[in-house]
Amino acid sequence: MSNLKLNILIVDDHQMILEGIRSFISTQFPDSNILLASNHKEIVSVLQKHSIDVMLLDLILKKEDSRNFLAQIVKLKPEMKIVVISSLEEETVVHGLMHNGVHGFVGKSGSTMYIAEAIRSVLDGKTYIDPIFNERIVEKNKSLSTFSVNLTRREKEVLMETLKEKRIKEIAECLFISEKTVENHRSNLFSKFGVTNVTGLVKKAMLLGYFSDKNRS
Repeated sequence: MSNLKLNILIVDDHQMILEGIRSFISTQFPDSNILLASNHKEIVSVLQKHSIDVMLLDLILKKEDSRNFLAQIVKLKPEMKIVVISSLEEETVVHGLMHNGVHGFVGKSGSTMYIAEAIRSVLDGKTYIDPIFNERIVEKNKSLSTFSVNLTRREKEVLMETLKEKRIKEIAECLFISEKTVENHRSNLFSKFGVTNVTGLVKKAMLLGYFSDKNRS
């Protein structure tokens, strides 16, 4: 596939990274036409003028978040393959991207060879996630599968109300207990889940399967 003549758009707001990726891509796909962009306006301009086979997209472009205009890009070029190259190497971020038109993900902490693998994979109609990121997710899921939390009935109630984004006062009123009691239960939850704040509690509880649509009602 390296001898194919592809139109590849590389998007990043750092000139050195743009040049580095372009240099690498030109060795892997020497017959390809490589275009560059550094922001939303330039992306749209290139897509309006050229037929692009693959776009290599950084998520954060100075003050712009590419996710905010991802739908526009997909609508403009529905046949184009999109591979995100980003330092935002989080499972929720990657899953969100895959559900919104992205075909591949390569973390910036990984090897540049993964970029070539990603291009070949998405052009072959497959979804690509780089091996290092995949391995990290597998290991995290393994550790979570052995992690257990024993909660009292009241702690479970406080947790579920917390997952509904209720404040301490609202939880107290809902469960007919004092705000101090809610605070004590939350403190116990922090300790049992190994977190230090509500944000960490919610994230850990969701990863462990405590959050579902039925808990929202």
